[in-house]
Amino acid sequence: MNLKKGISLLLGSALLIGMMAGCTNETAPSESPSNAPAGAYTAGTYTGTADGNNGPVTVEVTVSDTAITSVVVTEQAETESIAAPALERIPQAIVDNQSLGIDTVTGATNTSNAILTAVAAAITEAGGDVEALKQVPVKVEEGETAGDMTADVVVIGAGGAGLCAAIEAKDQGAGTVILLEKMASIGGTTFTSQGVIGAYGSDLQKEMGIELTFEEMYDNLMSNASYHLDPALTTITLEKSGETINWLADRVGMNFTDVKVGYGPLQMMHQVEGAGAGMAEPFSKSLDDAGVELMLETKATELVMNADGSVGGVKAEKAGSEFTITAKSVVICTGGYAYNPELTARFTPELAGTFGIGFPGSTGDGIIMASNVGAATTHTDDMMCVLKDYTIMAEHNGTSATASNNGFMSLPNMIMVGAEGKRFVNEKDQGYMTQKLNSPVFDQMHKDGLGYVWAISDQAAIDATGGKTKRNLDLEYVTGNTIEEFAANLGVDAAGLEETINNFNAYVDAGYDQEFRRTGDELAKLTAPYVAIPLVPCEIITYGGIARNENAEVLRADGTSIPGLYVAGEASANSAYMGFTLANCFAWGRIAGANAAAYAQ
Repeated sequence: MNLKKGISLLLGSALLIGMMAGCTNETAPSESPSNAPAGAYTAGTYTGTADGNNGPVTVEVTVSDTAITSVVVTEQAETESIAAPALERIPQAIVDNQSLGIDTVTGATNTSNAILTAVAAAITEAGGDVEALKQVPVKVEEGETAGDMTADVVVIGAGGAGLCAAIEAKDQGAGTVILLEKMASIGGTTFTSQGVIGAYGSDLQKEMGIELTFEEMYDNLMSNASYHLDPALTTITLEKSGETINWLADRVGMNFTDVKVGYGPLQMMHQVEGAGAGMAEPFSKSLDDAGVELMLETKATELVMNADGSVGGVKAEKAGSEFTITAKSVVICTGGYAYNPELTARFTPELAGTFGIGFPGSTGDGIIMASNVGAATTHTDDMMCVLKDYTIMAEHNGTSATASNNGFMSLPNMIMVGAEGKRFVNEKDQGYMTQKLNSPVFDQMHKDGLGYVWAISDQAAIDATGGKTKRNLDLEYVTGNTIEEFAANLGVDAAGLEETINNFNAYVDAGYDQEFRRTGDELAKLTAPYVAIPLVPCEIITYGGIARNENAEVLRADGTSIPGLYVAGEASANSAYMGFTLANCFAWGRIAGANAAAYAQ
């Protein structure tokens, strides 16, 4: 869910670097902290804008002759569960410290930097010295540190799976349950979702007269996932799905507004009121009511093992200090690794070259920790990638929103070529969210030794969309008035590209694509001037991770379990796919939490 409200923070500290600044004629107060440089600004109120995760972030900065007196975020479309801490802290820190050398907020780096950049733009317009402000020391407040601790159960990661695991562990009789979260807020990927949960047999469906069978659900889910999931574990996800919805409503207090058809023909998608962000309040209250000890901005770094091979606790760090939590059992719910393309390349070299556009906290921490103590991994070649603008990703710190191709893939005459100027795939056989194109694109990238392939169309097709299809960040498409010029601008073989375009236009005349079998509305001629965009598959969610059994116990490669160690959610998501990622994390979070509690007693 996106925040639209402005966040006003007065008196004290200054922030970042920026673009697009403008000034009003309002006069600011003259009071200023003693460390502010005299005569630093032209008093007034100024605006600045910079790109955040989901679009522009605009700030209003008020200065006196010698100080920054107010920083207000007036417009933004950032994701609340990720960006809220940055939107609250960064403006205040700028004012308090009269500095632009403010540290970014963990997990909200892009939002933090957008605020800093926008403030810097406003400061420049006000006549301030941005570079000098970056060097102003920032007061480091003594953060909450932790000494060594003891718990019955430690849950690592406060996304959907971790929240359910912690609550269920307490409900099943665990004494002390500590929930660690490296980010500044709870929720993880779950709270950024659309809040739709696949299930059958829920009380809400029964009230609505919706009847579905296990066989229908299983066939739909497995078909969507191309049968890449673990059959036994997927069966448990589905069998628990209705019970999961009931538990979320009754135990957590989550409100559901409807059951919709989605991710196939079945009426199975339970809509949470307020989408993903609407889960925050009921889960927070449930944690408090259960007596779970939540530690935010606390990163687990290592699993502690006993001499007998069982888990003995967790090493963690908070506010720069390291400490150990001795525990009887540990549940890993740290999410996947869709924000760690280096780990993706280590797991699956044929996917090297991807960029991470998933949840910023999804860096595979728990998978790495478990692997380091002997856990097996599975299904690590399964992930969802979406084709994005390579230039924006590589050169402009791109995000899923800013690097969108904005409908380019839907243009009727769009073709894709590699360095030789040759096509390599049926461009219209895309699958769900272009999933079927990912493997051919990766293969072509690696064949060419490049980080992208070219998607080609023409200006006429672009114009026909009425302005809907355009590059973001005010970038222009790569163009050419002749094939020779176009090839040179793309850096591809001119002869190969000319043959490709001529052949494709001949296929249009014939009504059939002899190379890749496109027909009908999938065919339209390419005419000058030509346009192109470089594309790369970017990972948004991963489906592999730590191997587990039906009790959510972490497995070694020989099939034996690591005593006391459990896993749930996207850290081990080989029993979920689109439509069931949330159902999977909630159901397996509860399974892991219950078994961890039983083991600890």
